[in-house]
Amino acid sequence: MSSTFALPSILRYKRQDFRHDVMAALVLTAITIPQSLAFAVVVGLPPVTGLYTALFAPVVFALFASTRRLVVGADSATAALLASSATLVAQVGTAGYTSAIGTLGALTALILLIVAVLRLGFLSDLVSRPVIVGFLAGVGVQLIITSVPIMLGAHMVLGTVWDSIAGLLRFPAVNWMTITITVLVVGILLLVGGLRVPGELIGIIVAVIFAAVFQVERFDVALVGDLPSHLPVFVLPAFSLTTIWTLLPAAAMVAAIILAQSSAVIRSVAEEHDEKIRVNQDLFALGMANVASAITQGFAVNGSPPRTMAADKAGGRTQLTEILSSVLVGFILVFGVGLLAYLPQAALSSIICLLGVHLIRLGELRYLWRVHRTEFVVAIIALVGTAFVGVLQGVLIAVIVSLSERVIRQYHPKDEILLRDGELSDWAQERLSSRVQQSSQLEGVLVYSFDGSLFFENITYFVSRLKRAIKGAAKPVKTVVIDAGSIDSIDYTAVEAIKHSYRKLSEDNIALRFAHVSPTLHKQLVEFGVVELLGNRHIFSTLTEAITGKTPSHDEESKEGVVAKGH
Repeated sequence: MSSTFALPSILRYKRQDFRHDVMAALVLTAITIPQSLAFAVVVGLPPVTGLYTALFAPVVFALFASTRRLVVGADSATAALLASSATLVAQVGTAGYTSAIGTLGALTALILLIVAVLRLGFLSDLVSRPVIVGFLAGVGVQLIITSVPIMLGAHMVLGTVWDSIAGLLRFPAVNWMTITITVLVVGILLLVGGLRVPGELIGIIVAVIFAAVFQVERFDVALVGDLPSHLPVFVLPAFSLTTIWTLLPAAAMVAAIILAQSSAVIRSVAEEHDEKIRVNQDLFALGMANVASAITQGFAVNGSPPRTMAADKAGGRTQLTEILSSVLVGFILVFGVGLLAYLPQAALSSIICLLGVHLIRLGELRYLWRVHRTEFVVAIIALVGTAFVGVLQGVLIAVIVSLSERVIRQYHPKDEILLRDGELSDWAQERLSSRVQQSSQLEGVLVYSFDGSLFFENITYFVSRLKRAIKGAAKPVKTVVIDAGSIDSIDYTAVEAIKHSYRKLSEDNIALRFAHVSPTLHKQLVEFGVVELLGNRHIFSTLTEAITGKTPSHDEESKEGVVAKGH
């Protein structure tokens, strides 16, 4: 990954890509319009703001980006977070709420620009995959639960997830015409889901035709209604220190999600096409795109995995695909938005619900359950917290749990006794020659392996485990060998503890040796005076040498020695 900035990819355009970009733009627009309308509803804004978000932000991104293929726009991963965060300062539907969404977008843009200028794109690697999987699944659960009442045409107070659950548990009266539309749209989405056609657009067209033909408003079906048929005006978000202070943590989380998700998509498509990655430049472009969205009545934009993949599969080769798509969205805004007046709200909610289902990656959750239960728990904590406590709180809790689990692993790494009372572990048996295994030199030798570097946070654990291993021996221990194959580094606190242990062992006439010492670790041991204290003759590069106390001759060299040299 290159950390330097370069000419935006659009300035290196090749004419032969134009035909492919035009076709991809048509497909991209067909997906962008329904998804943008739906995500605006999730954010808590009028549907038309979704089209505003899809208008200028993608163009600005295309003018600055290094990536040729990432598509940006309204996104499910950030929409729910924006909605839950804006309610901290105002109620949905008020002018203050709309202003809070704009402020969130501006703060998010500022954070992304700072991250890009300081070249901190590597921070995207610090959010673990289980946290992202759990977060997206939690957002998916939220979208499903909050969509169901609208899909049923239930007349109930909408708000949080708990409001929706409570309302549904009271078995409210439903609207059967609304349910008919829901079944129709969901059926279309499921039917064309495996085909290379924009199912959302087909669903919306069919729903509009159905609503117009059967005049569903007579059956009390909620419609989107008239939308403004003009381009957005430029409006600066209203800032206040109190609002900024309240929304800043949420904006940081939105920026973190954008950073993690967009970087992952950029890497994925770049690797597939063997293209260079400049994450910091693309983060700068995302920051500028969010500035454009914030001042044109839109909301925060993110790298969109489904739209990026759709444009790529349709043959899109450059950022011109996004620019052309934005032009088409502008054309719809000015000349075709009236057609959306007959769009049933249940159709949009059906699209949102299905998007929520796709966000729950059951395959990945099952895989985590099989291979790493702890990380599965982290993902579930993120899922439950995001869905039922709050998006921001859920992610923060999951990140804290994930980091805590990492610290615990560093504090208590795995360890193993490879040799004690003449009994060898399977690992040691594979690496020691039968000649060494059958010799009397194994008597009184204890080999202890520690799977981690030695630092102040785990050295007490290391010393206590070593003492326990010595006390657990049935026969007197004469030599302790520390297998340092997994010890890459050591700090001053650990060194002093090892020196103290060496003196205690010497008082009990027990020799201390180190095996599998890498050149880097050996250099540290020299600098800290450990080699001077123990003597260089007690530092070995292989386990055979450490046990026998000498370097083997050529014909006696075991396969363990060969492995150790490769180590």
